[in-house]
Amino acid sequence: MSHPLVVVIDDDEWMSAHVARVLKKHGYEVEAVPHAIEGMQLIDRTHPAAIILDLFMPGPNAFVLLHELRSHSDLSQIPIILCTNSARELGDYDLGSYGVHIVLDKTTMQPDDLVAAVRRVTS
Repeated sequence: MSHPLVVVIDDDEWMSAHVARVLKKHGYEVEAVPHAIEGMQLIDRTHPAAIILDLFMPGPNAFVLLHELRSHSDLSQIPIILCTNSARELGDYDLGSYGVHIVLDKTTMQPDDLVAAVRRVTS
């Protein structure tokens, strides 16, 4: 039985490694990249079960990637978990139209929150 693949796109290497450790411990395969362009290439190649995406990165940010994903019919249904330090500032912004299912606040997120979010979007 294969384990669901989760793609992590975050320029914070420590955060990417932490997310990967937590998810691998719970049976997920994880591939991480630091930038949106590399993320799009990885997503296009692997068609993951879920994407964990940081909002702000050098170069194209998450919104550029989200828009690009929505324009590809074969990728537009992949659930996205936005993981950001700016969760409060997003407020009522309509992220669902971008395919974002869950927003996690990096400043308060616990490992169990991350696992629960991935389980929710992949079940």
